[in-house]
Amino acid sequence: MKLLSIAPNAHYDMTHGQPKVLEKDNDGSCVVRLNVAPEMGGNGDIAVQSENAEPVQTGWSCFEVRTFAEPTKANLKKAIIRSIVDETAEFDLVNSYNKHLMGIKVDESAVQKYKDFLTLTEEIDAVLVESLKS
Repeated sequence: MKLLSIAPNAHYDMTHGQPKVLEKDNDGSCVVRLNVAPEMGGNGDIAVQSENAEPVQTGWSCFEVRTFAEPTKANLKKAIIRSIVDETAEFDLVNSYNKHLMGIKVDESAVQKYKDFLTLTEEIDAVLVESLKS
């Protein structure tokens, strides 16, 4: 459950360029985008494409979350985490981890899943710190 493994849910064409990581919208909401990456495709002309055609950038893909909360680091982090893992699933991760530690239900995978979740939260922190600087 690491940040780079999250599948993109938004795609942009080349018209407006690379989307910003943090953008305020006119409706009072804020959009935060993670894992912004170029999308590559063929040369665009199907009749001319060949197996040796160089891929060209056709746009951008990213994981996008919209929130109406004030765009503070804490609010953005919460919106991102909740879009990936709901509260019930997070509580299940914590409870499974605690059961393992206490010997109630030994499950080595619970430790790894919880570590992955904590790693995800740290990666989100790092991205937000960087994006809120600019």
